[in-house]
Order: sequence, then C-alpha cells, then structure tokens
Amino acid sequence: MLVKVNSIDTIKNKVKVTELDIDDYGSVIPLKDLELNILADESVIQTLKNFSYATFFTERNIEENSSTIPSSKS
Repeated sequence: MLVKVNSIDTIKNKVKVTELDIDDYGSVIPLKDLELNILADESVIQTLKNFSYATFFTERNIEENSSTIPSSKS
C-alpha cells in the first residue's frame, strides 16, 4: 500500500494516512483516509516520522480501519 503520512500519535501507536493509488496515466490519486495501528517498533515509527510517503503491508483487512503496520519502507 502506498500512503501519505498525515500524523503520528506515538503515545497511542497510531498513524493517520491517506491511501494513494496510481492511475493508468501515472498520476497519484488519493483514495481514502485511514487510521492504522503501529507496532511498538522504533524502526517503523522512525521511518514514518522521517518520510512523508511510505509503502507498507498490513496484517488485517484495511477496510476494518484498524490494521496494524508491521513494517514500512520509504
């Protein structure tokens, strides 16, 4: 999943993101805003703090809006 990081709550281990997609012409389009859980892993939190955009895999169905981010790449 490609996202734009909007805000991070390190106390509650949550991140607010906008899910993004790329259309057939190469334009980035926003799909929806989500609030996701972050594992209490400092490397994931630091990646999300240091970069405005990231890709990651979630552990559960993203439609539940309570998925957990186990890892992230920027």
